[in-house]
Amino acid sequence: MIAVLIIGGLAVVVGLLILHPSFSARGYRHIRTRTSNEVRYRELLRQLRDLDDDLAAGKLTDVDHVLLRRPVEREAAAVLRRIKTQGRAAGSGDVTSGAGSGSTDSSPPRGRDAAAGARRWRRRTVVVLAFAAGMVSVTILLVNATSPRSAQQSISGDLAAGTATSGGSRSDGAPSSDAGQQSATPGQLAAIDAMVARVKQDPKDVGGHLALANAYAAAGASQLAAMEYLAVTQLDPANAEANTYLALLAFQVGQAAQGKSMVDRVLAAHPEYPEALYVRGLILLMGLHQPQAAEADLNAYLAVAPFGSYRTAVETLLVLADTQDQQ
Repeated sequence: MIAVLIIGGLAVVVGLLILHPSFSARGYRHIRTRTSNEVRYRELLRQLRDLDDDLAAGKLTDVDHVLLRRPVEREAAAVLRRIKTQGRAAGSGDVTSGAGSGSTDSSPPRGRDAAAGARRWRRRTVVVLAFAAGMVSVTILLVNATSPRSAQQSISGDLAAGTATSGGSRSDGAPSSDAGQQSATPGQLAAIDAMVARVKQDPKDVGGHLALANAYAAAGASQLAAMEYLAVTQLDPANAEANTYLALLAFQVGQAAQGKSMVDRVLAAHPEYPEALYVRGLILLMGLHQPQAAEADLNAYLAVAPFGSYRTAVETLLVLADTQDQQ
């Protein structure tokens, strides 16, 4: 359907280009020149208003205002004179052509004038209809592009091939979970809504952005969580939690060295931060293949947080590190 509409729109454009010569060349040049001068004149008036506003707001001194305004006024006056000259020239040209036609043929045949008028009206009617058809096509395209899409629809509005009906993102705009995970629960969505309202009330609230990032992460919306953690680092560049998450994200996208550098800075400021110890141990073992260094960080995690949320994962990684160390 969209392809048909696009082809129809292109056909309308081609039709307008074909019908374009129906307008006289002299009249077209006159309209184009006059429109260009009028547009320039409006731009210059806008510049003058902007300069006056800057002066009133204290952004410009009186001297700077005069220096900047003077050349704009001169150009505006010159453009206005050109507009008036072209208007008088157009009027005199119409009178001259009318007098010339009267001298050569004071009474042209009425049938010829009627036929020429009918042809002109037909051309104008065709142009108007073509323009209307083009506007209808564009309107339909815009409506289709901005209307809500279901989870199985691509950005063009068509169903994506091979898309399962049970997975993907939610059609109601709620954050979707990562592949293979269950969709967010109503409780998680409620937590997200509450944190979004908190951040809207105070966009500089670091705790609010962290809470919203954690809510997104719990709902499986890792990309939205990453955006909130980035917002935290803009407000608090040394924030340990945000930088640790971003280091983990860098490792997950294949940038293990960059992730280690980020978590190194966190541990330099907070040597016993458990999550940072876990993330660096994970990166050293799985990303950089340094089992001995990874064991040191993972054992440090167990010492600092023996009942931490990553305890089971750390114990598994230690077994894997011991296996790699023996090979």
